[in-house]
Amino acid sequence: MRFVFGDLARRIGRATWPDVVSGTSVGALNGVFAAARDGVGLGTLTGVWQHMKVEDIYRFEPGRALRQLLRPTRGESFALLDPAPFHALVERRFPGMALRRAIDNGLTRAFIVAATEVSTGFNSLYVDGRAEIPAQPGSRIYRTRMSGEHCRASAAIPFVFPAVPIDGRHHVDGGLRQNTPLRPVIAAGVTRALVIGVKQEREKEAKSRSLGGPSAAKSNERPSLLFLAGKMLNALLLDPIERDLWSAEYRNDLLSWGVSRYGADFEAAASERGLRRIEITYVQPSADLGRMAGEIYRARPPKASKSVRFLLDRVHAYTHDIEADFLSYLYFDSAYTGALEALGYEDARRHEEQIVQLLESPN
Repeated sequence: MRFVFGDLARRIGRATWPDVVSGTSVGALNGVFAAARDGVGLGTLTGVWQHMKVEDIYRFEPGRALRQLLRPTRGESFALLDPAPFHALVERRFPGMALRRAIDNGLTRAFIVAATEVSTGFNSLYVDGRAEIPAQPGSRIYRTRMSGEHCRASAAIPFVFPAVPIDGRHHVDGGLRQNTPLRPVIAAGVTRALVIGVKQEREKEAKSRSLGGPSAAKSNERPSLLFLAGKMLNALLLDPIERDLWSAEYRNDLLSWGVSRYGADFEAAASERGLRRIEITYVQPSADLGRMAGEIYRARPPKASKSVRFLLDRVHAYTHDIEADFLSYLYFDSAYTGALEALGYEDARRHEEQIVQLLESPN
């Protein structure tokens, strides 16, 4: 975001704000600043990632977690961690006024946040703006004035953070059903999309683990419980993006085939049924984030309370530190989050030409 809405905008001499923003989990937390067209807020957000401390996000109280597990209270959502600091941070930084101005003035057509409704398993799409989003299988659409609680609900990792209630319905991370809400964006009539992923390309990931040496040896050890938990979270929260992108590419291929077979009228007719071509630029990490978490933690463990250090040390010890995926979901320290922010900047910069082409596309 720092590159696309900051440096790139200055280089091409015009704003690069999108008119529809859709986000899940960290994508919702970051995306709200793009939807709000809040340049000052984006600068503050960069500082938050670069100077983050674990205690800015959660507290770990072993006794509390054990009590919840052994003596559950009716209506209480079990969670390993207490995210009260995170809730306070979101409410303090949420750009509510800027978002309202951008939407009310018609500059942003829609801000969409995805969460998973616990009781039904439905994908809840909260939509703030004027864009029409038709109903979709497995999803429920709620028109709302977006607030920090919607973003917090979208980022509530199951069992790690408690479910977040919205209008009496409890929600957890939207990635369980839809990691990158691309389908509602397409339904809103968008024909150009910049997709920001948080998972390294699968082929690169597999190749890096088959090169031999200590890392390959560790990846071939019998997997621990926490190692499997990290892989499970990746599969639930991160892999759906690949399916969404495949579906969009299939749509484009179908339209190209139809035009070649039946002529230009085919695409016009398909458009009447909501089938439009969409041009996508996909920016994903050039490094494995689990690997980064393990390497950075080993070199620079965070300064944190005794209970938090105990938790993180145990997680690090019982996962392959070369593939510390579960650790990456808990490691909210500037040594790691600052490195992630810098990686995101460099990865976006490497895609500068594709992003500029996307912005200048006639579609």
